[in-house]
Amino acid sequence: MLGNLILEDRGKTTSIRILPDGKMEQTSQGQGKWYGVESTNISTGVSIMRPDGTFAGEGHGFIATKDGDMITIKFNGVGSPTGKGWAATYRGAAFAQTASPKYAQASKLTFVWEYESGENGDYTLKVWEWK
Repeated sequence: MLGNLILEDRGKTTSIRILPDGKMEQTSQGQGKWYGVESTNISTGVSIMRPDGTFAGEGHGFIATKDGDMITIKFNGVGSPTGKGWAATYRGAAFAQTASPKYAQASKLTFVWEYESGENGDYTLKVWEWK
């Protein structure tokens, strides 16, 4: 069952490159709120196109809150193109780790997320606790 919305983030893809093995690497940076606290978020994911035209991907990210807390994220998901250019939608699961006592519970949870990107590289990300 979906729990609380714990991150809502908007940002921009800052880099895309194609790796020698045919995978696509994408780095994004955005601003949002992690458990209601303003945060800056950066992540890099690597995806491969599957024979049916969908993507399978995984990656890592960092969340830095305005209070100085740091959270690392590992995520996996699947996606599909939604339009021209790099527009796509992804859905998946994520796991967090942090040394921050304030967010210690995050290291014990699984999260589900949805990511929507547009042709111009803008994106929105929403993350929920999975209970």
